[in-house]
Amino acid sequence: MTLEAHLNSVLEHLIADAVSSGISIDQLIQSMDLTLLKDNPSDEELENINQLAKNHPVASLCVYANHLYKFNLPSGFNFATVVNFPHGNNDLNSCIKEIDQSLILGVKEIDYVFPYQMYLADNKHEALNQCRAIAQSCKQYGLTLKIIMETGAFSDIGSIYQLSVKLIDMGCAFLKTSTGKIAQGASLSAVFAILSAIKDSEKKCGVKISGGIKTPKQAREYAYLAELVLNKKINKDWFRLGASSLLDEFLKSR
Repeated sequence: MTLEAHLNSVLEHLIADAVSSGISIDQLIQSMDLTLLKDNPSDEELENINQLAKNHPVASLCVYANHLYKFNLPSGFNFATVVNFPHGNNDLNSCIKEIDQSLILGVKEIDYVFPYQMYLADNKHEALNQCRAIAQSCKQYGLTLKIIMETGAFSDIGSIYQLSVKLIDMGCAFLKTSTGKIAQGASLSAVFAILSAIKDSEKKCGVKISGGIKTPKQAREYAYLAELVLNKKINKDWFRLGASSLLDEFLKSR
């Protein structure tokens, strides 16, 4: 069965069964990377997300490294930040410096933008080499690495699958769909391609869905798709949702 045919089969089940899947709002909240990636957020926005992170058991808080000092959260809280964001065009040395600085600031998770533009411009070897160096750096420091693929820049799910296989081999903890900074964010088809690569690899790798996830219905569909393909219940160790306004929507829907 082709990837496309398998996708159509899975989506038929998804549409019919996602609402009654038994995936709870609490499970989804616990899988959230609560996110604020504005260049100049207001003090009110920072305080609001600080309170949300303090009062709800999200998986992590993902913000720019230069905003970390503004948060007052319990010791050991799981902070994440972005590197090579959002275009994936920074040179390798700059990315390594970003990681070093993030480590000093207490970050535990790195969301790194794969050099997707370089890769799509047919400089695949260099793009993969740079990513491999980032993976090695994160491993050395004990940081959780999420590689942002920017799946919306790819023209077909076969290309997403092929790249996913290569990135999984580097030992990343998660493959992440999107920066949320281009027109096309996450899609069910792109996530299906990533999940299929994870399943076929038989290696330990998770998925993070981000970019345009606005409603509990969308979140539940992605979660159920992940459960269907990988045949296990979602938890934050392998399934994440990256979003800014989604937590408010979850709380309203309880």
